[in-house]
Amino acid sequence: MSAVRLGLRLALAGGRESLARLGLTAFGVGVGVVLLLLCLTGQSALQGRADRATWRDSTSETPATAQDAALWLGVSDHYAGEPLFRLHVAALGPRPPVPPGLDRLPSDGEVAVSPALRRLIEAIPADQLGDRFPGRIAATVGPAALTHPDQLVAVVGHSARELRAHTGAQEVRGIQTGPPGDHSYTVAARLLLGVGALLLLVPVVVFIVMVTRIAAVRREQRFAAMRLAGATRAQIAVMAAAETGLGAVAGALLGLLGYLAVRPLVAAHLTHGGVRFLGSDVSVPAGAMAVVLAGVPLLAVATTAVSLRGLRVTPLGIGPETVRRRPPRAWRVLPPAAGVLGLCLAPSVPPPAGEGLYLWFLLPAMVGTVVAGPWLCLVAARVLGRLGRRFATLMAARRVAGDPRAAFRAVSGVVLTVSVATFAAGLASEEPGGNFHGELRPGVIEVYVGEQPAGRLAPLMDPGTVVVRVSAGGSAVSCADLALVVNASCPLPASARARGLGRYATIGVMSGELREPAPGHGSLPVRALYVRTDGSLAAEERVRTRAAIVLPRAIVNSRRDTVLQETRLQDELTTYARLVTWFVILVAGCSLTVGAVAGLIERRRSFALLRAAGARLAELRRIVLVETAVPLVLSILMGAALGSTASYAVTAAAGDPWSPPGLALATGLAGSALAALAITMAALPLLNVTTRYDAVRFE
Repeated sequence: MSAVRLGLRLALAGGRESLARLGLTAFGVGVGVVLLLLCLTGQSALQGRADRATWRDSTSETPATAQDAALWLGVSDHYAGEPLFRLHVAALGPRPPVPPGLDRLPSDGEVAVSPALRRLIEAIPADQLGDRFPGRIAATVGPAALTHPDQLVAVVGHSARELRAHTGAQEVRGIQTGPPGDHSYTVAARLLLGVGALLLLVPVVVFIVMVTRIAAVRREQRFAAMRLAGATRAQIAVMAAAETGLGAVAGALLGLLGYLAVRPLVAAHLTHGGVRFLGSDVSVPAGAMAVVLAGVPLLAVATTAVSLRGLRVTPLGIGPETVRRRPPRAWRVLPPAAGVLGLCLAPSVPPPAGEGLYLWFLLPAMVGTVVAGPWLCLVAARVLGRLGRRFATLMAARRVAGDPRAAFRAVSGVVLTVSVATFAAGLASEEPGGNFHGELRPGVIEVYVGEQPAGRLAPLMDPGTVVVRVSAGGSAVSCADLALVVNASCPLPASARARGLGRYATIGVMSGELREPAPGHGSLPVRALYVRTDGSLAAEERVRTRAAIVLPRAIVNSRRDTVLQETRLQDELTTYARLVTWFVILVAGCSLTVGAVAGLIERRRSFALLRAAGARLAELRRIVLVETAVPLVLSILMGAALGSTASYAVTAAAGDPWSPPGLALATGLAGSALAALAITMAALPLLNVTTRYDAVRFE
């Protein structure tokens, strides 16, 4: 306990330097706690949304939760591009399964709707929306069944005889409560959040390490004197842990308070897929919060313990561990070079061998850039030393070349983050369309009916409607007619006839091989209808409503649905990626600033001697600024080059056009780099204090 008390006294009564180190440690740990809790909040919000959506995946195989069964027909619909879920039900007994958010199943002629859908039905003409839900609104779907507050959900009651007449209806005896039947989207979103958390965690951990190592030389000198006075290694470790632990615990509490202050803003503005989350979802489980609040301070304490490794050799810190390491070798560039070369060559490999081949090269390319970073810093410093003519440039180049690993360590997370952001921007900047993508033309409504006789679909056969019929092994439709409603040219290429027209293609033209109709094809069942409208929202929704009345199970799409949702999600992911990138660069700037402060404290006598020898204060400031700028700019360029190469490989392998990331990303990266350098400049006034002539004295 005496060692703990002494460590706390050193932290609180060690002068301004100890208080500054304590404050920086608390700040670094607080930032790390806030970021980790926010990332966990995103994971929790997605999980809550997914849990409330599982009831829609109930099937006849769902375990029974009710005494009686119910007929169940779920349909995915849209209004104005927004998803709308329609559930047609019919009770087969007095105690059927009831979805969450309802007290009972709607009877024949009754409808239960979500609050947002009720507002739309009251404001929109019935032939555009309300007629899809025959009956009177008798109940409101509660929040327990809604993934977000503005979700559009309707539960429509029918008689058992009426609902059995529709194909696809199945008997359900229980409500799904486990993992959703198709949760790939949620898993992918959570995986992206996990990657984002990792990208945020790496620079924050580096920042914490840099903070806890500030003035490490002065602290090691103090502890070395204690070792010479008789203190043991264990006592030194306990004192160091107590000193750092005080700041770390204070930082954890500050981080918790900061998270509680930011959480309402996150709940009000956090969106995913363009929709808000429920306030109850924006939270962190108690167990995960406890792990973060305990784990981040432990990381800071562990970093301090590792920084004292020199004292484990001798009290003076002289031993094999303190010998200067050899400079990084050129072999470090081989892993990223091999990965980038593989990414460039992967699109040229024909399928099936070439499918997914780029994934095997993406990981070594990204990890390899971190491995190659120190060597590239060394090369950049040597080039700068040869080309530079000013005193400050030569001194900064010599400093970076002397320890390129330390120079790159503070910005190592920037490479990965910038590469991911550039990769996402490269994918988002590709132009949908082209000659053979098959997306719907504006104003065209696709009604996918599966296999239905043409007579049943007569109410949907407007003049100019293009009919795709079921053919052996594919779909029969005239290419000339198809080109009127989807983006395609004639004749169709062999790849389109065999594999469909691309990732924007509609369901009707993706169902097997496309072929010209043979004689007598008019008697074949209908697979899909393409109804042309004037492009107005009202006209499109009238067609959708007619389709819902004629065939409730029909899947109806418009250009608003197929492009709007994906474009919105891409824009959102791109925005998040840019925010993460800018933040990581700013945190890297803070790390570089902390490193600059530590360097000034450690080299105060050297800088004071330079100043006494005639070096101007502006030149000394330029040295620190160049030391900061070299690794930061280099890491941004490395990440941008890797991300652009990876996005090109992915789009080329998919057969999609590629265009480099736009000016917005480049401007954002440049602005973030300038902001990071501006943060570093905040430490430059410290030079005037640390290089006073009294620092030249040798006691």
